[in-house]
Amino acid sequence: MITGEFKLTYGKIELSSINTGARRRLAKKLVDIDEAYVISIDQEKNYLLILTVEGGKWRIIADTAADPSRGQVEVYREAGIDEAGMPIVCRAAARWGKDRVPGRPSIYDDEKEGQEIFVQHVYEGKSIRAIAADMHMSPSTVQKILNRVRMKVAKKMLDGELLLSPESPIYAKSLDVLRWAMKNSEGEEQEKYRQFLKTQI
Repeated sequence: MITGEFKLTYGKIELSSINTGARRRLAKKLVDIDEAYVISIDQEKNYLLILTVEGGKWRIIADTAADPSRGQVEVYREAGIDEAGMPIVCRAAARWGKDRVPGRPSIYDDEKEGQEIFVQHVYEGKSIRAIAADMHMSPSTVQKILNRVRMKVAKKMLDGELLLSPESPIYAKSLDVLRWAMKNSEGEEQEKYRQFLKTQI
């Protein structure tokens, strides 16, 4: 990166991380926003792609630093992102950068990506690593989402929102989900799963 930005990396960005002389417009913006995250870096072109939170709304900023030695002025662009578009933007950003790092906001929806991960792993037998590669996530992110959704599905079975049928081709795997939930619960909740499983055998 240009002088003064050798410590710049993926994740949360502070005003002190950038060369404010070469990125004047970006520096001015960072003063006013709540949070900002670097999601793509091109060191050769002095380019940053940044995701910001401003007044509860997401924005994307593309900034190329000024470099007088190359006759290059700062190029700054920004645009708002609808909430529904966030997962799409972030999946695309993951293709440009590296795996997500701690400190970034949660960007995956359990009802969308989560259900897809759950079905692929639990009912189709696809590995965590294969899912992570296909969905451009880290394996640890896939595992976290899977565990959340698996617990939600187990609870719906326990509460009768999802009915179990011994004739169903996924019956045995659904019981495995309940056993997993029992092992990962405590106290009364664990006992509920234990008793419920007894009625299914």
